[in-house]
Amino acid sequence: MDPINLRAAIYYYDVQDFINDNGITSPGTGFGSDCLYNIPHFSLWGGEIEASIRLGQFQGTLSYNYQNYSADDTGFEQNWTYYLPALLPQNKVKFLGNYQVWRGGLVQLSSIFVDERKTQQPSTEDLDSYITFDIGFQQKFKLLGLNWMAETYCNNFTGANYEEQAGYKMPKYVWGFLLRARF
Repeated sequence: MDPINLRAAIYYYDVQDFINDNGITSPGTGFGSDCLYNIPHFSLWGGEIEASIRLGQFQGTLSYNYQNYSADDTGFEQNWTYYLPALLPQNKVKFLGNYQVWRGGLVQLSSIFVDERKTQQPSTEDLDSYITFDIGFQQKFKLLGLNWMAETYCNNFTGANYEEQAGYKMPKYVWGFLLRARF
């Protein structure tokens, strides 16, 4: 593996007759609507750039993703109307790094930044941007003729208060332990 790797990608989707799903209750009806309607022309575009580095015992990857969209008005838009791509963040940054502290032992750190984004519910404000940090330790070893791996981790160890989907608060901390054997 090379010490530095770069990757870039761009994308563009140009869709005629895009079927959009407004899977929420329409105001005034009291019933779930699953409003499906046609958008005559819809475009989604973006790009991603990623850099990976390996320096001795350290490995790290950093990526940035950007996306945007445009959609023709249908004339049927209401204050509860939303476009599915608007629920996705325009900007996202990810980092994953690990450091080999000794043979078979890794310290891992990861982080993600997610930009603010729209919600499906008109009564709810846009979701705020957030950043989380995860940390873990992994140790590989042999015992009784088997290859073992033990891992302990804490996701969101800074206790960030955030929602990936409107109305569903994510846990402040997630602790875990994993023990795996290969036969």
